Amino acid sequence: MAIESIEVRGSYRYASRGELDRAIASARERIDDDELASLEPDWLRAFVRRGTTLRVEATMPLTADRFLASAVLDALARDAIEGVVEVLAGGRCLDWFPSRKAC
Repeated sequence: MAIESIEVRGSYRYASRGELDRAIASARERIDDDELASLEPDWLRAFVRRGTTLRVEATMPLTADRFLASAVLDALARDAIEGVVEVLAGGRCLDWFPSRKAC
C-alpha cells in the first residue's frame, strides 16, 4: 500500500491567548514568506483553538513542502508551554515537535 498523505496530530497549550495568536501569526508568516511554497495558508485552518490550547489535526499530500511544514510546526512549538505534535505517515511517526517554552 502506497503512502499518499502525511498526518499531523497533537496539541499545544500557551500561557495566554495572546501567545497563541502570536504563534499562529508566526506560523502564517513562514508560509507567506516562502515564494515557492506548496503548502497552502488554509492548512492552518485545520488547527482548532480552544482557550489557550491549539489542537492540530491536519492531513497534507505527500507532495507538500515538508520543510515548510516543519518550519510552521517549529514556530507553533516555540512559545507553547505544553504539548507535542506528531507527523505521521502510514501510521509511523516521522517527526515530532514538542513544546519548548517552560511555564
